Amino acid sequence: MTDPRLETIAKRYKAAVAGRYRAIRPSDLQAIPHAPCFVSRKIDGELWLAELHNGKARLFARGGRSMGTGPLLKGLAALAKGRKQPLVIAGELHVPAADGGRERVGDVAAALAAGDHDRLAYAVFDVVELDGAPPPADYHPRLELLQALLSKPPVPQLAVVDTEELQEPAELRPHLERWVASGDAEGLVVRSITGEIYKLKPSFSLDAVVVGFTTRVSESDQVRSVLLGLRRHDDTIQLLGACGNFPGEAMRRELLAALEPLECASGFRHSSSDGNLYRFVRPELVLELSCTDLQTDDSAGDPVRRWVLRHSEEEGWQPIVDAVAASMIHPVVVRRRSDKSADGLDVRLSQLQEYLPELDPQAPLEPRQLPRSEPVRRQVWTKAGKGGIAVRKLLVWKSSKEETWPGWPAWLVHFTDYSPDRKTPLERTLRTARSEAEANAVADALIAENIKKGWEEVVASPKAAAQQQKITTRSTRKPKSKPAD
Repeated sequence: MTDPRLETIAKRYKAAVAGRYRAIRPSDLQAIPHAPCFVSRKIDGELWLAELHNGKARLFARGGRSMGTGPLLKGLAALAKGRKQPLVIAGELHVPAADGGRERVGDVAAALAAGDHDRLAYAVFDVVELDGAPPPADYHPRLELLQALLSKPPVPQLAVVDTEELQEPAELRPHLERWVASGDAEGLVVRSITGEIYKLKPSFSLDAVVVGFTTRVSESDQVRSVLLGLRRHDDTIQLLGACGNFPGEAMRRELLAALEPLECASGFRHSSSDGNLYRFVRPELVLELSCTDLQTDDSAGDPVRRWVLRHSEEEGWQPIVDAVAASMIHPVVVRRRSDKSADGLDVRLSQLQEYLPELDPQAPLEPRQLPRSEPVRRQVWTKAGKGGIAVRKLLVWKSSKEETWPGWPAWLVHFTDYSPDRKTPLERTLRTARSEAEANAVADALIAENIKKGWEEVVASPKAAAQQQKITTRSTRKPKSKPAD
């Protein structure tokens, strides 16, 4: 049974750390501030927390996971003796490599599933809570506390991560050679005294299928970005994210020429970072990508979720459900893989398991059933111009989804302005609201701002007409006369 208090601690710490982490390549040391820092080898394991208090220890992780037996628990309980106030520490749960080299996070999942707790070790690297309060912001006293706590480890499976203090990032190069270039470690963790945490990892490759694309505004013959996915065991496509980094303009042109003939229908819409909608294509073209890192949690510590889509020749793309997925850090398109197919082998979702073993490519998916939205107000105005008829449209609708999908707005207001004689003929404004009254107030403000002299209303829903009548009545009503003195 999940302990809400421990789950809150784990989630809060994960969110705090995720907000300070930056993944960079070993060649980008200049991105680290020129200041003292602490460097340690990145252990390839899982983040777990331990609470020590009055001779009792609890080892737990996000998602309600905990461990109740094994040498680690006995060792942590020994550390908890004499602690009158609780101490919560963070560490990497891992399985040490037999040859002393790099650990593999997949071994942790296997050991936990088999109940083989004797194989597990715990490398402590941070203080989460000290006497029920946040620890010092400076990492140095936190590290000293951990080193004092584990100066004589009660069991060999417990230790503090080997950490060295450096005066400047340039001193990291020997550590990169020793650990990263040799392949003996997944990477390095660098904690700057300025507060940022850097993960230095070499890039790794993925093969993904192109799901959609956008074009550049200034160079319409070039792809601006591609939307990518990986194939699940049931032949659906799990969206992985977008990438706009290409080797050069020649490839952007080549991709556009290859993708335009593949365009197809889609019942799913997805916008790029600049607000353009992706043009969806049949899942046929495969690209090789290079990434610095993958992560399954966002900056708030919540799981990254992306849509799973199904493609058919009859219906095109259709959304199924938003599933737990991953985000790519620093993705770069390396090349087109004409030698690979967009099948369950070459672009399989299980490519991520080596890096993110918590993702289950075989997990069954249940389509998310959402209530239908209800349009409640619609108004359209026109105005003659030199380039033709300009149109402005207002739409207000109730989503009915705020309870079934947390974060979804209850009400939405959309204003469209189409003017063919302007440089930007189409402009859209979208606002959210918590109630019908608030939505109508937003709509009225948009009308007052955008509908001036010369615009003629041509369409108005009954509710829109009633709302307009209320506004007219308020504006024409004579004020009550004051009583005579």
